[in-house]
Amino acid sequence: MSNSYITYLNSLNNANSSNENALAEAQVTNPFYERIRVERNLGIYLADKLIKKPVSIILTGHAGDGKTSLVHQILRQFNLIKPNEDLKIYDEVYSKELEKSIFYVKDMSELSEEDQNKLLKKSLEIKKEGNSAILVSNTGPLLHSFKRIFTENSDEVEMGLLKIMDENNGIESEVEGNEILLINMARIDNVILAPKILSNLLSKDLWEPCTECENIQICPIYNNYKTLSSNVVNVNNVISAFYRWMFENDRRLTVRQILSHLSYSLTGNIFCNEVGEKFSSNHIEKMFRYNSSNLFFGYLGTNIDSDATQIKAIRELQNLKLDSKELDYDYSFFVKQDFSFLTESARKIAKPIWEKYNRHYTYSSLNLLTDKEPFELRKALRRMEILFGKYDEKNMFILYNKLFSPVFADFLKFRSNKIGARESRELRSKITKALYFIFVGSFNGYAESDVIYLPLVRSGSGFQSVQLLLGRIEKREIRVLQELKQSYFDKEESRYNMLLKFSKVTETFPISLMLFDYLDRISKGAVSTKINPALSHGIDTMKSKIYEEYKFEDATTEVLVHTNVGPKVISIEVDDDEMFVG
Repeated sequence: MSNSYITYLNSLNNANSSNENALAEAQVTNPFYERIRVERNLGIYLADKLIKKPVSIILTGHAGDGKTSLVHQILRQFNLIKPNEDLKIYDEVYSKELEKSIFYVKDMSELSEEDQNKLLKKSLEIKKEGNSAILVSNTGPLLHSFKRIFTENSDEVEMGLLKIMDENNGIESEVEGNEILLINMARIDNVILAPKILSNLLSKDLWEPCTECENIQICPIYNNYKTLSSNVVNVNNVISAFYRWMFENDRRLTVRQILSHLSYSLTGNIFCNEVGEKFSSNHIEKMFRYNSSNLFFGYLGTNIDSDATQIKAIRELQNLKLDSKELDYDYSFFVKQDFSFLTESARKIAKPIWEKYNRHYTYSSLNLLTDKEPFELRKALRRMEILFGKYDEKNMFILYNKLFSPVFADFLKFRSNKIGARESRELRSKITKALYFIFVGSFNGYAESDVIYLPLVRSGSGFQSVQLLLGRIEKREIRVLQELKQSYFDKEESRYNMLLKFSKVTETFPISLMLFDYLDRISKGAVSTKINPALSHGIDTMKSKIYEEYKFEDATTEVLVHTNVGPKVISIEVDDDEMFVG
């Protein structure tokens, strides 16, 4: 028996040639699309705006961000399109509920420049008729179209649009006398959608036809469905943590890329007819080979699936090498051969596979630790441990810190909840210690000093024992703030931002995950650490502002001398031909 839903899942990723539904434009016409789509709060917010008054909505962002799907959701909310009906290239439809028309453009990016100009003008001017517009465009073509229309002030228009896209606050803004509601979907947090997408993919009724299949006991796809469903809370935690790590490190995944990753993790692009033909023998081996814990990371058993590396999330996972990191239950698995930490369905595969391979090995104990085949098997079982371990909240946070960064669990807590006074003090202490090293160049004297010295640093010269002192910061002038960042159009996107504040500096400096991780490593004694260019630029900007505001105002010259017991400040005063040192 065949389940057509499996064929649909295989069409959602780009790891094979049968990916006709990998694009939203094709997806919406498929009957399964209505079952797996996620109703976005942004669509509800924009529909509410359309109800209140005429509005010109512009949706921009990257390919795969769900712009077309969002238009479909909004139009469907007003019964202006049927669930599986495709959008036209552009159209104007009348809503009885709104008592006005909505003019929409499916994707302006795909049209000629002449058509782009014409459709953008209509979208901007339609409010004068008491009607509304929804225009979709990738960012580049949108900016160019605005600049072609408003040639006299093209640079100012572009800068204004970029500012609106950067703020992305969901509020109408004015551009050359035209009010627009511009949403930059490339700035929207897609991580919150991942658990909803997985939940929809695992909807019980979609898998009901599988229960009548004669191959159900040997089917790795159905086994993946059961294994994921039985541990869905922990699975959602792990996948959300990975997508969050990507987002916070400037490697955000689009909705399409998330869907591609999760659909492949379910099926491995196997079709129903292949199960009966190829999986009747050695079914435990096949269950292991196509287990979701392997597919999620782009593996077939212990080998990398080269086709799967076409999926961005899998490429990133393989670069992170999470399955090569030592985890808490390694000893239980590999020494005691105790797999009780895994869920029952995962354990039924892990234990016999480990026992079979162990019997097969003729290696010495040293080879068992170092040779490639047993090494790859241990990695595969770690992948099971990551995805199908029975974690409580405490152990899940420990896992995050081992997989991603020692501060990752704290970062997640800080962005989700108001922190207490003790946590705030500990965080401030960690950051102050790191700043001391960044400016002074060593930790000598940190505990005894109430200040952070700001010396003149000669670029590329390494550590300098004597430096001209330009200023100083009192440690008490450094504060760590927590600010609630509300989302206008999606309450689930609201979060706390951590900010670094210096008393004399007007600006506050966001403590991103990258900065938090960097400061943590510095505070623990990392002398040199590789950081990305954006973070490096941000740190240099912060240092520049600090030097500007905390530099000495008087003419007294002070020198910072580094000694074995800490830095010492010496005053130097030159009067005529004499020099006084104090």
